[in-house]
Amino acid sequence: MVVMTDVANAIFRFKKDWIYNKEGDKIKDEDKEHWFFIFNRYFSKIYPDKAFYLNQKGIDKATAMDIWFAFMKNQPYPENFWSKSPKIEKDISEKDYKSLQKHLGIKNIDLDYIIEKYPEFIKEELTYLKKLDKNNQ
Repeated sequence: MVVMTDVANAIFRFKKDWIYNKEGDKIKDEDKEHWFFIFNRYFSKIYPDKAFYLNQKGIDKATAMDIWFAFMKNQPYPENFWSKSPKIEKDISEKDYKSLQKHLGIKNIDLDYIIEKYPEFIKEELTYLKKLDKNNQ
């Protein structure tokens, strides 16, 4: 049984006859059936109408994966297929970031989300923290 990255490599990198590695090993029908659901779910984010038709009950999963392969053969790698979320540029200093994290009692990922979605709140909190720091001196 091949792993999911082997199937992804076969679809996106080694596109010649469903070859999944440099040695020329090919994806078997059992592997296609095993990984169909995962790939159809990911493709549904980009191509929902095509994924809908391939997600019918009783469909031959190996053939459905062959259809995805044929469709993706001339397509570039989809940027948002497995892409990680973009790094958020923090336009606040590291000191302010740490003090906000301590003051709010939240994790880095939560603070990054608040910085991205609610910059006005962050500005208010930084002003408040600086005011508190001034009064404590």
